[in-house]
Amino acid sequence: MAELISFTRNYEDHSNDSGFQFEFFCDRCSDGYRSSFVQSKSGTASSALDMASSLFGGIFGAASSASSRVREAAWGRERDDAFKAAINEVKPLFKRCPRCTHYVCESCWNEEAGLCMDCAPKIAGELAATRARVGVEQMTEAVEKAKIFSGDISARQTLCPNCGKPVGSEKFCGNCGTPLGFRKCPQCGFQNNPGQRFCGECGTKLM
Repeated sequence: MAELISFTRNYEDHSNDSGFQFEFFCDRCSDGYRSSFVQSKSGTASSALDMASSLFGGIFGAASSASSRVREAAWGRERDDAFKAAINEVKPLFKRCPRCTHYVCESCWNEEAGLCMDCAPKIAGELAATRARVGVEQMTEAVEKAKIFSGDISARQTLCPNCGKPVGSEKFCGNCGTPLGFRKCPQCGFQNNPGQRFCGECGTKLM
């Protein structure tokens, strides 16, 4: 019975008439490895014979036509052998998960569990990711609930408690000179409105 070729699902064939090369991919992250290029003997011979046929015709052309099927068969055998060699070259870089049967690279393999990261995620990494996700959700919820003033405050005005003239962000009224900042009670620390003579919290006279 002929030897069967395994590991055939996740690869791309980059072979041509000159030689053979294959690229194998991780079923989980799609990263992978490309095998070493192997020169084709039948491909080189085919190119030489085809060139002779185009130059001389006649017997060379007949020889090229007659041997094409033989060379195609030889190329197929060469490819199978090169494919097997490529598999043996890259297979140590992959692990086959016994649970899902996927081939994964070392980065996607949980060595402690003996399974791929899809079947057995690493607890520490999952915990860190969950904490980060919950933190973002909580922050988003807090921001959405917060009342944030986004209007234009450049033109805000108040009235002077002494003369009634409009004032902006000045500390003193530009019309009469009355202090406009809050007045802190020396007794209880309550912030009183400008112009008050006595504390609205404890009645202490404001200086």
